[in-house]
Amino acid sequence: MKDALVVRAEFIEPLNRVLSWMVSHEDSVGALICPYHRIEHTGKSAGALALACALARHDPNADRSFLARVARTQALRIVKGLEREGDSTCFTFRPGRHDPYNCSNSVIDGGACTDALVDCVETFGAELDEADREAFTQAAVLSAQTYLRYCILDKGVPAQKAWAMTGAAQAFRLSGHDVLDLAVREGARILGELQRDDGSYPYHPLESGAGHAGAGDASCYYQSRVTAFMGFALDRAGVDSATSPWADDLRRGVDFLLGLVGPDGVKPGLLEAKPWYHGASYEVASHPFDLYALGLGFSVLKEDRCAPAMLASFEAWAQHLLPSGEPKSHHPGPGRGKSYQCPMFWAAHASWVARALPMLEAAAQSQTPKTQEPRVRGFSDTGLVRLDSSRLSAWVRGPRPPGNLNHGSPLGAGLIRVVCLDGKELLQRDPHGRQHEGEWYSASDSGDGRSPWARWTAAWRANRTELRFSVWMLRNAFRGGELLRAAGIPWLTFQRGILGYGSRQISSAYDREASLDFIPGGVRVRGVLAHADGTRVPGADFERCYRIEGEELRIEDSCALGSDAHQTVPKLGTKVQRSAGSLSFSLVPR
Repeated sequence: MKDALVVRAEFIEPLNRVLSWMVSHEDSVGALICPYHRIEHTGKSAGALALACALARHDPNADRSFLARVARTQALRIVKGLEREGDSTCFTFRPGRHDPYNCSNSVIDGGACTDALVDCVETFGAELDEADREAFTQAAVLSAQTYLRYCILDKGVPAQKAWAMTGAAQAFRLSGHDVLDLAVREGARILGELQRDDGSYPYHPLESGAGHAGAGDASCYYQSRVTAFMGFALDRAGVDSATSPWADDLRRGVDFLLGLVGPDGVKPGLLEAKPWYHGASYEVASHPFDLYALGLGFSVLKEDRCAPAMLASFEAWAQHLLPSGEPKSHHPGPGRGKSYQCPMFWAAHASWVARALPMLEAAAQSQTPKTQEPRVRGFSDTGLVRLDSSRLSAWVRGPRPPGNLNHGSPLGAGLIRVVCLDGKELLQRDPHGRQHEGEWYSASDSGDGRSPWARWTAAWRANRTELRFSVWMLRNAFRGGELLRAAGIPWLTFQRGILGYGSRQISSAYDREASLDFIPGGVRVRGVLAHADGTRVPGADFERCYRIEGEELRIEDSCALGSDAHQTVPKLGTKVQRSAGSLSFSLVPR
């Protein structure tokens, strides 16, 4: 059955390319072999299956026989990977956590595989023989009953709880087992308790077993997964999200996501609990989940402002596809490198774009204009403020959790992104740079009271575990055939994590305890220059004001260190006024 709303070709064509790219890596027995890790990512093969199912439902010109073949082939591969975990009662889909080069875990793969198997039965049931239908159903229900329903309660990462909910809810549709329905509802309740008042979710709360406080930071990459999966799971369990007890939680999640999505569809990637995952200060690998969450906001929660955000998010995602259909997480550029995950992962996530197609088409047909209303919005639990004029958007970060090289947002106490309506960046942000545009810095640490030895000791304590982790990163890059890059990873980690963190240089961007106060038309940040590890330097206080004035962003800064402090004016800064210890300039849309 196809939806009554006919989806336009410009939305469907990129998805067909992605699926073709995935299928081009099929071996003689139907396994989709990752060209980078050289293994079958079963959980991502499930994404190919779900993508085929969604295209069969929503593409009016679909080659149904081709999609049915892809779906059946991948469903058979998934079922073949279902195994019991030793002598436990759990059945999981291999490889999951059992192969480190799978770069996933059993709950993520389990949620995706169970979800996709049910999708296959519901979409292609009439074209499957009875043995296949029974095998797919039994595998989905067995994994959900013996494993996923426990993960919903036990897993510490909110996004992983929510992914388990998708599989449990789908299995409930086929089995009608009340315990799965109860698990989904209990999962929604728990996620509501973990959600902050401003709508954000911690990536991994400390109280849930996180190994570093920085992992409890908000995450542009993971935020939409929780809302998307939760809304999907409730819908598949037969719950009306708009009138459910969790409607406000979903609305807050969508509202925070809207606060992140820029006019160009891209989010401020420097708000990130897990920065080691990404090779740039932004990514579009999370956009498929953004699209589904925003679609939920538009179609179910009736938030019209989600429509232009959906269209911008889709456009940004589609622009990062190669002609072959291979996805990229970001475009190449100065200071950018390779992200951790592989294109097979990002391709699999396209299934959530495909699931959102009717909502995307409805958004495209709506009359909601793509404009930025001049306003100031704050998200207090995250220490984030968004400023909008009619032609630009800016994000200011104040306080943030303690962090190190790999955990917690790397920069704050000021601007983390400024972008025009057309997507032109007005501020260059390099999380590993020594001097950041528009930041106060000084080479002097007088008044710190710490010896150089103390700085190196602090840097070692903060990042010694990341040096060990760099060996795994080396192995992963080596597996992908990147021999030169692999060899440099431990040295780069030492350079950034020890030499960088132990440096004498202090910067406003490193202060993790800065305060935020709203002022007319903007926000004021007060803080103290600090070392990379967050140690503040007494007497190095600064104050910064960010205001929307007409169409431009006006910045007024002062620092108590006077001539001992310096600030690099952004290359695109105009109307510059400078004196000892103070600076003001504007960022104007071009």
